[in-house]
Amino acid sequence: GGGGGRGGAAISPLDRAAAQAHEAAILELADNGEVDLAYAVLRICSDTLDRCLSADGAGGGSGVEGRITSRSGDVERRITTLSTLRRSNAGRDGAGAPLPPGYYGPENDKSRMRRRIAGLLERHVPELPKGRLACLLQQSVKWQCHTGAYPTVARMLHDEGEDDEALDPEDGAKRSKRRKKHADMRFDLLLGNVVVDKKKSRRGSSETAAERIPGKAYQTIKLGKKTFVESACFHPDGMGLVTGSSDGFIEVWGEPNKRNKSSEGGNDDDGQSPSSAPPKPHEVNFEKLRTSDLPYQKNDELMSHDAAVLALAVSRDGTMLASACAHGTISVWRLETGRLLRRIERAHGGSSAKDGAAVTCLEFSPDSSRVLSGGHDATVREHGLLSSRMMKQFVGHASYVNCASYVALPDFLSNDDEADAVDDPLSKDRARFLAVVSASADGTVRIYHGRTAEAIRSINPPVAGLSSAGLVRESNSVVRSTSVHTVLHLHAPPQTMVVVPRASRAFLMSYTGSILRVYARDDVQGANYLAGGVSRSNRYLFLACDDGKCAVFDVMSGSVERIVNSFGKECTTSAAGGGESDSAMTRRAEISGVVVHPHCGYLGGYSNDRGQKRGVLTLFK
Repeated sequence: GGGGGRGGAAISPLDRAAAQAHEAAILELADNGEVDLAYAVLRICSDTLDRCLSADGAGGGSGVEGRITSRSGDVERRITTLSTLRRSNAGRDGAGAPLPPGYYGPENDKSRMRRRIAGLLERHVPELPKGRLACLLQQSVKWQCHTGAYPTVARMLHDEGEDDEALDPEDGAKRSKRRKKHADMRFDLLLGNVVVDKKKSRRGSSETAAERIPGKAYQTIKLGKKTFVESACFHPDGMGLVTGSSDGFIEVWGEPNKRNKSSEGGNDDDGQSPSSAPPKPHEVNFEKLRTSDLPYQKNDELMSHDAAVLALAVSRDGTMLASACAHGTISVWRLETGRLLRRIERAHGGSSAKDGAAVTCLEFSPDSSRVLSGGHDATVREHGLLSSRMMKQFVGHASYVNCASYVALPDFLSNDDEADAVDDPLSKDRARFLAVVSASADGTVRIYHGRTAEAIRSINPPVAGLSSAGLVRESNSVVRSTSVHTVLHLHAPPQTMVVVPRASRAFLMSYTGSILRVYARDDVQGANYLAGGVSRSNRYLFLACDDGKCAVFDVMSGSVERIVNSFGKECTTSAAGGGESDSAMTRRAEISGVVVHPHCGYLGGYSNDRGQKRGVLTLFK
């Protein structure tokens, strides 16, 4: 409110409508029994009511002659009359007692008073579309990019001491000076350019908001002779890399580097000394076994199976590790101590009395109480860790299962009739259920209800130009499809997945089966994808090809951002040793798996090809 009298400046229609809204709120508070609160609000708004409204306005007809000279006094009189009337009606509920004459105006009708005030406000308060704010923000960002206020991605990502590929020698010095000039600046959408401590920026360079595309070999894990990496996965905190090898051993890599002695005496900005602060992913040497906090590895008491370890999975809290071998045994370990917690023999059955069907994939449930597995028996099974028994079986595939995972999906996808009509991955949020998604060598992706184990949908990615070598043969029939080896669930775009078959095209699909994007290389034809992974922000898709290269796609646009030409060469070894040239090699081993760091821009690849001299896993950054 304001303090001026009625003889001051002219009152605008909007101020008068707002004053009437305040008056109506005060009267309704008293009508609902909040008399003390109504008097308190009246004291605050009295100046506004007296300045904007006349004493004989909407509350006229009260029969008061000459005694009430202000609007606030008239409102106070009406509240007092209401209180007196309701105190006299002791036999009735206060809220249901009759109103005094003219309490809500001449008609004494609350709903009419509300409609009248709403009509006055509607004339002066514009109504804008709900998406107007988002549109304005987008236009603001575009304008800042156009004027140069918002830096380009290349400028924001360049760190000191790192050069782009193929820099001209003459232009190198200029670009180096430009990088050093902006090395201590970072752009903030709200604050603009802000100064960043150079030392802290270098220490935490892996935590930048945007992502780099990995393209340079960084570290290489080397196994013993004639021992190959069969499976690998990162620890959820990014500080460890777990590998399963062909000789049955499970090893955790990632020993923290020793801190710089010159910085051990001081404290960083968080108040912790560098020696006591936990290491960051870029301060970990993945080429060394993790022995500082895993004493069982230091004593050579490794976790192991009797056969090749084909699948690994770490629980979300990082405390448990699940492993599966070629004999069909699933083991659950305590990572901190290396102790065996559960052992499930012949998890997928099998014809042999000793060995079961091989288990090819594993995943913990969201609450880490169950383990999902897929195997060579063409089924997906869910095992309870408390009972160490199979709880559910998901059937329908015609060949061995390559991957299986949990995913939360909207409820409408469990209804076939409604799901067929919903193809928009950006549909409205609804209740969700836990589903199981599996991919098989029969060329299909199947979605099951996680609670009932019923099949909801079977998706067949299209395959063009199949050769006889790319067909899956089941008994005497030929299935016109290729093996789907990878399904990657994305959080952006929502309710979508990337389906990667052993073919020259991968697909961004909705869970209803609609194809939203196709990922195909434009530099070569006929190069099949062998393994795939997605970056932590779902911006980049990494696909290892059978020509020894790794294609990096933009998930949203489908365009090729980079081709890592040395990916296959760095991630495999020749039978004759590393000193032999590529021309002398008769065959290059194929990539069998890809791992992506959960927090940093590290990409890894490995091969289980038996023609190698030794198995290696190489990380790129």
